[in-house]
Amino acid sequence: MSMKYKPGVVWLALAAVLALAGGSRGEDVKFELPAMGGAAVSPDGVTLVVSLTAKAELVYVDTVAGKETRRVSLDFQPTVLAWGDKVLFAGQKGSGVIHVLDADTGKELASGKAESPTKNLVVVKGVCFASSTNRQVSAIDAKGTVTKTDAQGTFIAADPKGDLVYTCVDGKATTDVYKYVVKNTKLTKEKDFFRSLRASLINVQGLQVTGDGKAFGVVAGGGWADQEKKRHYGVPLYSTEDMKSQLGELETGAYPSGFIAHPGEPLLFACTGKEGATFKAKAYTSVQKFAAPREQPGAAPPVVLAFVAKGKKLAWGNNSRDSGVLKLYDVNLPKKD
Repeated sequence: MSMKYKPGVVWLALAAVLALAGGSRGEDVKFELPAMGGAAVSPDGVTLVVSLTAKAELVYVDTVAGKETRRVSLDFQPTVLAWGDKVLFAGQKGSGVIHVLDADTGKELASGKAESPTKNLVVVKGVCFASSTNRQVSAIDAKGTVTKTDAQGTFIAADPKGDLVYTCVDGKATTDVYKYVVKNTKLTKEKDFFRSLRASLINVQGLQVTGDGKAFGVVAGGGWADQEKKRHYGVPLYSTEDMKSQLGELETGAYPSGFIAHPGEPLLFACTGKEGATFKAKAYTSVQKFAAPREQPGAAPPVVLAFVAKGKKLAWGNNSRDSGVLKLYDVNLPKKD
């Protein structure tokens, strides 16, 4: 028996086949990797470099194409990374050594040694600043020269709009955040600083500055507490101008673990070990929600967290023992007027 095909049905079927053949447009891109130690994004927002600590490797990802492009073997176990123009600064596991690598090839160009194991890295005008486990902040230039600064900090963050860095001193009765003016490798402390209400910020995971430089957020796994000792599960945001005024919070639920700011849009992201969301940078209202790459109990911090693909995607990666999952999520950007 012969069958008759309606033209409209044929075209619908053909369109479906072509859509499947075209790949995963609009879908999250997922990478199964060995345990990750840190990541850095190229200045153009396209290339994401992720450190694979136990493997002593770097993996390069084209975030626009959504694919791994190459891996580079190293002579050390890399952890945290920071991109400085044409070089990568890389921390070494269990060490204060900072390696300077060619950003394109991963070839080592120089190295320098700070006193204690590195906690995190930021780059301001080609100079890398490293916070450490003993709260000492050091400066490392592209030639590997290390300079001990007068700054103290468990965590460090840079103002994207100016020559300022902020450090967070954790592990005391209070959580303190200091502001420093950057001039080459020298850090000069400003007189205004932030001090929490007693131990109101519990289990601090990190510090970040918003894209406009007007606010900083402290990520604390236990949330923050107000004067009445009521606990709030979110990322509190404070003014960088007076270093005291609380501007609002990004409500995450239990337990906050990560926070970043979009480099070019009035958009923020905050997460727990289970889920995350983007927020409007001024209203602090939720815009879009995301499930974690791999759901983690408690306040497991993300190892990779960055806006990539020229700001159109979110890179979020976390570990479970000796393996990791990295995902690239499409981001709903604010509509232009």
